[in-house]
Amino acid sequence: MNTLAPLPIRPAGPLRRAAEVALWLDCRHISRDAADRARAEAAHTVHDMLPPAPGGASPERLSAAGVAVAGPVHGLVGYRRLMRRLRSEAAASRLTRPVAVEYPIHAVDARVNARLDWIGGCEAKAMRFRAGIAGAHLLYDALRRELRSPDWVRATDRGVPAPYLLWSTRPRSGPDRGAEYAGRCLFPGTAVALSPEALRTFALHGVVTGPTAVDLVEARRVVGVLEWFGIHLGALDVTAARGTTSG
Repeated sequence: MNTLAPLPIRPAGPLRRAAEVALWLDCRHISRDAADRARAEAAHTVHDMLPPAPGGASPERLSAAGVAVAGPVHGLVGYRRLMRRLRSEAAASRLTRPVAVEYPIHAVDARVNARLDWIGGCEAKAMRFRAGIAGAHLLYDALRRELRSPDWVRATDRGVPAPYLLWSTRPRSGPDRGAEYAGRCLFPGTAVALSPEALRTFALHGVVTGPTAVDLVEARRVVGVLEWFGIHLGALDVTAARGTTSG
């Protein structure tokens, strides 16, 4: 089934958040007035906001707090390409503001789900809504190892801000899905961007006791099963450019 089970109502009181995880408000798909109201409502919960898109195309996307939002990336291939560019800019001291690398969990699931539905069969459909979370775990592990490399250590020692991952969760299937994504991606040092509706659901139902544990065993299992179906999770950025979700 694609629907989520009803979430329990959490006890009354302030929302507990995992340490070192920032909650952002994703207002890119609503009006400026609606975004201002949503941010005022969530002022004590969120750390930053993705504002409504400006009228013209901009070479740099900025959060309300001035964080540069890079990407989005949908897999390891796109992530590594972007990190090479950021590493080059860091080496030349051209990174002057924090950078959040966006990974849209819902978009990864949508692409993989569409391919699985086209393949058909119970085995394929059993893998729906697994790709996005698996990819998030793999990217988080990759970034942790990347930032321990000599190039990034030298850059951060010079005061260059290290990039971090931004999980965007705006799904078309409703706020429950966004709240579920958020609860499964509370990795220390990252940020989670929720639509106003998903943030309300997360605040109402979420019981956060600590950060999400990285599960590389399960993530790699998902990758292996998807590859059996001809879907290469790490290369979704490449295959998207070709107009398909398979490798």
